[in-house]
Amino acid sequence: MEFLFQITNYNDPALDAEAAELLRQRLEARSRQVMPGMWNVTDKLNARAAKGPGPERRRYRVYGVALLALGVFALVPGLMEPKIPSLIAAGGFAAVMGVWCLCLRERTPLRPPSSCKRGAAELLAGRRAVDWEKAAAAVRFDGNGMTASAQKNREAVPYGDMTGIFETARLWLLVYGGEKALLLQKKDLASGEAAAFLPFLRDKINNKAYR
Repeated sequence: MEFLFQITNYNDPALDAEAAELLRQRLEARSRQVMPGMWNVTDKLNARAAKGPGPERRRYRVYGVALLALGVFALVPGLMEPKIPSLIAAGGFAAVMGVWCLCLRERTPLRPPSSCKRGAAELLAGRRAVDWEKAAAAVRFDGNGMTASAQKNREAVPYGDMTGIFETARLWLLVYGGEKALLLQKKDLASGEAAAFLPFLRDKINNKAYR
């Protein structure tokens, strides 16, 4: 299987928001690698929230706010000298339960943090500073890896150096070689099926943390 991208300019204003979302996905993937236990709890809470408490949603919200307030109210004096372990434990438990109740509310899509928006702006600024159509740039994926070429420059990257692939409506973000990132527009795919590209790369990368 082979995929060929003929790189064009990154002029679409919609790419700004999508690039920030791609960096948010990358940040979450890295966080899941570093703190798997925390994300295991978060995923369970989100799964429960997705089902929704039905008509009890408002009651859960009231409980959540009340428990969180009680938890903070207990933790502040508990952490002051002399520290009171029982008060700290009670406050911590109340705060956790409050957060859990609040998580039972209707979920809203995660928004990219400001750091991702800044990173996306820098990434796109670099891409937009080049006239890619004059550069005759192309990126090819085949059985051996990726080959990127522009005029006389050429870079070959084996699949073993790739660590993640992320997707939005118009873009793919490929992470490789540590901190390097390649932003590909779906409209630039000249050869190969778009629907098959993500599964193909994920299979080649074989990195469960990014699936």
